[in-house]
Amino acid sequence: MEKNKAESSAPPDGGYGWVVVLATTLINVSRVPPDPRNSNFILQISVLPLVQCFGIIYEHDFKILGVTSAETSFLLHLHSAIYCSLGLLGSPLLKKYDFRRVALFGTCLMSAGIFLSSFANSYAVLICTVSILIGVGQGIMLPASYLATNTYFKKRLTLAVSFSVTGASISQIIMPQVCYKLLTHFQGTRGTVLVLAAISLVAIACCFLLKPLTKTLAETNPNQDQEPDRSAKPEEFELLNSNGHVYKETTVPVVKKSLFAKVYELFNLELLNDRPYVVAIIGMSFSFASELNTILMMSFILPELASFGEKDVALALSVQSIADIVGRLGIPLAAHYLHIPPGIMYAGSLVTSTVGRTVLATCYSSRATIFWCVSVIGLAKGIKAVYQSVIIPKFVPLEKLPAANGLNMLLTGCVSLTLGPVIGVVHDLNNSYVYALHTASAISMGCVVLWAVYFFVRERKEQAES
Repeated sequence: MEKNKAESSAPPDGGYGWVVVLATTLINVSRVPPDPRNSNFILQISVLPLVQCFGIIYEHDFKILGVTSAETSFLLHLHSAIYCSLGLLGSPLLKKYDFRRVALFGTCLMSAGIFLSSFANSYAVLICTVSILIGVGQGIMLPASYLATNTYFKKRLTLAVSFSVTGASISQIIMPQVCYKLLTHFQGTRGTVLVLAAISLVAIACCFLLKPLTKTLAETNPNQDQEPDRSAKPEEFELLNSNGHVYKETTVPVVKKSLFAKVYELFNLELLNDRPYVVAIIGMSFSFASELNTILMMSFILPELASFGEKDVALALSVQSIADIVGRLGIPLAAHYLHIPPGIMYAGSLVTSTVGRTVLATCYSSRATIFWCVSVIGLAKGIKAVYQSVIIPKFVPLEKLPAANGLNMLLTGCVSLTLGPVIGVVHDLNNSYVYALHTASAISMGCVVLWAVYFFVRERKEQAES
């Protein structure tokens, strides 16, 4: 009985799950790339061009408005902080509603934010639309799409995530060129962003493909007698009322809980007692802030360091995206068959991106070197996009995954909002992105050092106890 129950509740690792992978790929073609969180999964056809190509689309307008690098960095990191922080709400929302409805609501908010941003005529309006409205929608959508794939896959989770983020990244190759052509055709940002808003409607349609997994034990074994789980039900008694009619009275034990206890249970805060999980999300949060800053500011970095024009920047972003695809598909496939742990792969991607940033900050006078650097950074970005989505499931069971991911996103948002603008301030103080790139690299390597020290000490301690 228990064995059949476990089998019926196990992820199918295929079947309709591949349709869910396709849906999250198209949905996630509209999300901002960390990615890292996300990994998690990435709705990148619509929001990604707006954020990834932010410098291409708004560079001219920002010069006219006098928006500084620190303000630009703050706008983008406020967006990521909001969607990461709201990820904590994913746990209670997904307990009450299925992931399809939650994803649909969040995606609608994102599309509305893209549409309204086309009418932005000031920095404050962009804060409201890009940072707040799109950020809120993304924060609601991400836990839902994240849970959808984890519901259908377990053994093949790495492969499913790899296919999903690889498919989403294909748009990153062509969208910088598309944005450049749209800007040339429409002679401004409004028409370009309106086209991106229209493309984002694809994500809304794809939300209906996120079919919740409702397979039960009765469906799996229709001929098998089942006994109800009486331990989970209140006791019922048949009583006679004053008129002689029989009625049922249910007795439920009354347990009063404090507000803190309710919040503790609602958000599964007991996860904070799991030290390996806490160490993992601390490292991922700090690396997220530095890696995201490099990716989002690349369209600002290249014009300043190498005097790249819009066409050259678009080409560099496309080259970066090609390397990104290799990092999302080729490297994880090899690591899957070589049985390399996700944590090792994630840390390796941080070392790789650090090498790319360091060379870029010192050899930016060579055009060939610049394209090599953006390729290396793109390769590392693709690896992170896959493995940031499979590290947390290694520490927590599926039922606690939304809460675990939500806590991770909350911490990531707070760290990103704190450290992200600092990198922009470093640029403004030195009037150069060289020191900003080195600062981002130092933060990323902090994650590698933290993980290496903790898990080395933990392993030594376990060996000593055994």
